[in-house]
Amino acid sequence: VILPHNLAIVDYSIGHTGNAHDTFTFQSTRVFQQHKALLGDNHWIWVDSAYPLETWCIPPFKKPPNRALTAEQKVFNTTLSKVLLFLFFNSLMFI
Repeated sequence: VILPHNLAIVDYSIGHTGNAHDTFTFQSTRVFQQHKALLGDNHWIWVDSAYPLETWCIPPFKKPPNRALTAEQKVFNTTLSKVLLFLFFNSLMFI
């Protein structure tokens, strides 16, 4: 289920069974294929680390090899995690 900031469902994906990876499932959605039509030019979605970084798709920072995340990147990741949890639990009200 794809939920932007206003919690309106703009896309969803069903039919992927078993151990289909999130990236594969995401690539089959309309929002991945037609993001401008569904999100517009100035909107984006926040996603977890399994998803690709795009101008409209913002995952948390990944730890670079042999380096640590910066303090700012850690704050971003913590904040993003809280936002994703908030959206997830609030979206359950609509199910």
